[in-house]
Parts: sequence; C-alpha cells; structure tokens
Amino acid sequence: MATALWFLVVLLVAGARVEVAAANSYWQRMGEGFPNSILVHEYVYEYRGPELEITARIPQLAGVDSALWQAEFNESMHHHLEAYVAELKDVAAEVLGFDEEHPRFPYEGIMDFEVKLNRGGLLSIAIVNYSYTGGAHGMTYYDYINVDLTVGHHISFHELLDSEAELNRAAEIVNAKISEQPDHFFVDSFTPSEFHEEQGFYLQDTGAVICFGLYELAPYAYGISEFAVPAP
Repeated sequence: MATALWFLVVLLVAGARVEVAAANSYWQRMGEGFPNSILVHEYVYEYRGPELEITARIPQLAGVDSALWQAEFNESMHHHLEAYVAELKDVAAEVLGFDEEHPRFPYEGIMDFEVKLNRGGLLSIAIVNYSYTGGAHGMTYYDYINVDLTVGHHISFHELLDSEAELNRAAEIVNAKISEQPDHFFVDSFTPSEFHEEQGFYLQDTGAVICFGLYELAPYAYGISEFAVPAP
C-alpha cells in the first residue's frame, strides 16, 4: 500500500507548477524558507461494526495555486483511505466466514497523519496506517510524502542525499545510534548501500529524518527506527 501511494503522488505532482520563491537547496529551504500559504485540513472517517472499528484522518490541502493538482492530491488521499478500509473489511469478513462461533473481534484500524514541514515551497507529511487483525499485536506502516511545490516534484531519498559523501554522512549517523544501543538492533553496522530507492524519510526545519519500518532494523518492541540528519 505504501508503494502504491508513493507512485500515485509522483504522478500527481509530475505536471504541477506552484509558484513559490525557491532558495538554493532543499536544506536551506527547510530551515530558512517562508511558511507556505497552503493549508492542510483533515477529513475524518469512522466505521463501527461488531467485527471491525476504524478511525481515520487524512490530509486535505487548500490554497494551492494549481486547483487541478490540489483536487487530484486530495482525491488520491481518499483513494488511499478507501483501499485501506476495503482491505480491513475484506480481512474481517474472511475470518468471520471461517469461524463464525469464535471470531477474535473486533479488529481495529487507525489512520492518521502529521504535517512535518510546510515552508520554503516544501511540504512533508507522514501518514501512519495501523491495523490489528488478530494475533499478539497490530502492525504499523508509514507513508511519507515529500513534495517540492515550486516545481511540482516528489522528492526522492537520493535527490535529497544526492552524493556519495551525503550518503556516507547519513550512514554514519545510523551507525552511531546502533553503537549507542547495540541491543536494540538486528545489525552491528550499516552501510550506505543499504539505503533503498523508496527509503522512508520526512523533512523538518532542522533537517531530515530517515525512517525504517517495523522489523527492518530492530525488533517490533522498539517501533519505527528514526535517525535525524541535520543540514550539512
């Protein structure tokens, strides 16, 4: 689901053009850019049934210069929510069909978001998707939307860290945290080659935060692994 959302946002922003004064680099714009005029509202969805409970908030933009792009972005968030709800309802219905007498209900779904950055022509949003469908615990996944509004472009991980030196710098930060808490991680060391094309990250005014999902670098109990990378 995360990959599908990322791909959809890429398509939406590919042709957009939003007029915002650009600074020299993403890093400068994170910390020094003016606040964007774009507003991020919420759309709330709730479902309550004997077999499933869902509470969701998704971002909805207002004030984008391109009305078409804004409408397509907002619609894409609704499609993402619809797919999430449909998946959970299908799982609950399938389990109920197998065991009508002793189903482990209710299942639960929570979707929420946080605006990480909205300035300097940059927009960064983290969307959390949590689901519990039986077992010892639920699962949490994040989608990260990072957009350069000045050119209508999805910012990829390797565009932000666009040199070998920058990738090495980020890997050193990951390694430093692993060294501080060796019992928390599956690995003893981390190399730049282990960053992947769809590497999760979000932007802040102080820099970027690189994210790894559950079980990628650490056991479930330690949650999402995050590593703050300050501006160079």
